[in-house]
Amino acid sequence: SALEDMDKLAITRKGKLKASRLKFDLDLPPESEEEYTLKEGILLPEWNWKKQALVPNHCSLKEICSDTNSTTELPAGLRAVASKLKRQFESLISLRYWQKSQQDGDELDLDAWIRLKSDITRNALSAEEGLYQAHIVKERDLACLLLADLSISTDAYISNDLKIIDVIRNSLFLFSEALSSTGDRFALYGFSSLKSSLIRFHQLKAFDEKYEAKIRGRINEIKAGYYTRMGAAIRHASSILASQNNSQKLLIILTDGKPNDLDEYEGRYGIEDTRKAILEAKQMGLRPFCVTVDKDANDYLPHLFGVNGYVLVSKPEELPEKLVHLYALLTH
Repeated sequence: SALEDMDKLAITRKGKLKASRLKFDLDLPPESEEEYTLKEGILLPEWNWKKQALVPNHCSLKEICSDTNSTTELPAGLRAVASKLKRQFESLISLRYWQKSQQDGDELDLDAWIRLKSDITRNALSAEEGLYQAHIVKERDLACLLLADLSISTDAYISNDLKIIDVIRNSLFLFSEALSSTGDRFALYGFSSLKSSLIRFHQLKAFDEKYEAKIRGRINEIKAGYYTRMGAAIRHASSILASQNNSQKLLIILTDGKPNDLDEYEGRYGIEDTRKAILEAKQMGLRPFCVTVDKDANDYLPHLFGVNGYVLVSKPEELPEKLVHLYALLTH
């Protein structure tokens, strides 16, 4: 646990203090063992709160999409819950309402009939009014992008056989199962980082991809590693979501802790850059919302998202189902 809190390790002979220090990334694979093909970097700005300035081209974000074509079925342990959620979400498929005074429709419009009788009695017939009401279906015009934190901290155990990354994976499965039943447009991405030069942005499901066995295969492959340069990931996710033509655009950030990285992206620096990215997303007409399992979230998330812009799930094992129900509340 001590190593997890250390940025640097001092290696010396005979215990003598040396001015130079050698930094190790103990949880990171060497570049030669990189398991994904990384695309060309996308340059993004970063907010320097000390200078109160947006530094252009400070970060390099690289999009990742699994090279394998592995497919998988929904895990057996999630199928009963997924089936229940799909039934609950059937009511979200469309919004239905009665449109009155129609020339043709599903049922008589009693109010229109009463008005007609009254006009006949008073010999005051007006222009012909429709005497029916029709059941009108109003389709939901919504796009949602779910951005999941895949940093090394999600490799922590919450029980003897369950890690946070397992809970995130299950959340992505159930979220996709539920939304695929509503017809709502959605995309799934994950992120982690190694300093400003390598922000990894995993494409799990793009908006134009159908949720199927290939997408489940990508979700099944996610692993924890690296760090949490959240501002850059939010900026890129925002640009993807903003390009959609839907009238409502929801950006959900799923995380287990504060923004952090190996360089200066710690403490207030990371917090303020993330806050700036969230404000930028709001200015683009997006609705950012954070779902976290970090018990210390109330110390910093109100500053980032506002008091009504986040929710803390105190029992991480409940996250998969709660995430889906939160989506229903946010989009009702």
